[in-house]
Amino acid sequence: MKSSRCAFSTAAALHRVFIAPIEFLPSRQSQLQFTRRTLSSPSTSALQWRARAPKLLFSHQQKCYASSAAVRSRLPRDEEIKAWSIIVVAEDGKLQDAQPTIDVLDSIDRKKDSLVVVVPGEPGVPPICKIMNKEAMRAAEKAKLKGARSGVTEKTIELNWAIDGNDLSHRMTKMKGFLQKGFRVEVVLGAKRKGRKATTEEAEALIAKVRATAGEVEGTKESKPMDGKLLGMLTLQFEGKLKKGKKETEVVVDQEAVDQA
Repeated sequence: MKSSRCAFSTAAALHRVFIAPIEFLPSRQSQLQFTRRTLSSPSTSALQWRARAPKLLFSHQQKCYASSAAVRSRLPRDEEIKAWSIIVVAEDGKLQDAQPTIDVLDSIDRKKDSLVVVVPGEPGVPPICKIMNKEAMRAAEKAKLKGARSGVTEKTIELNWAIDGNDLSHRMTKMKGFLQKGFRVEVVLGAKRKGRKATTEEAEALIAKVRATAGEVEGTKESKPMDGKLLGMLTLQFEGKLKKGKKETEVVVDQEAVDQA
């Protein structure tokens, strides 16, 4: 029996950690400047990552045997991200400087959040990732499966309780467009990991704003009772007039900065 592709020698593992990143440095001047900044002289975090490299590689070796079609069909997340460094989309939608992947994973609450690739990287260019709430991701996936079974197009829009006026206006325009097409829209409201916390009055006003915006579309109804906790995780669901069209599912998040990358 041929040995598994996931089984590799110590020399191959060391080559992957220390040599492969150098071999893939970009030739273009702009990418070279970016890479120099990203892969600068060894920092404390870089040395820590190298010290933990054997453990990470062994973990990867084990996970190779448990890979599934479900994992391969989506973009990598958490330990599935093999890039040494990544660029994180901040909560305000702006791109942060590149930083070691292991440092980002260590900084987040792994019980609540997940690090997800939104734009795959290229040789010498780190992937762009976003820290996403696991409960919101599950809600979006649940809505997707429910929509597939019912034949009704599902859309999911994520809002944070302390969202600014411009961003809220953009999201509400999106929601109205979906409802005008007869889609079912699930609005998921949640708290930001960091930054300003909304007040109870602001949270109640946000819910009222969402409902008022949905009511501006003729024929729209709130298709199920509000579910969740104020200032925690809460969902609202609306459904426009049913129209024929192909099924699709979309999660609307802060992607403006990603689109410009």
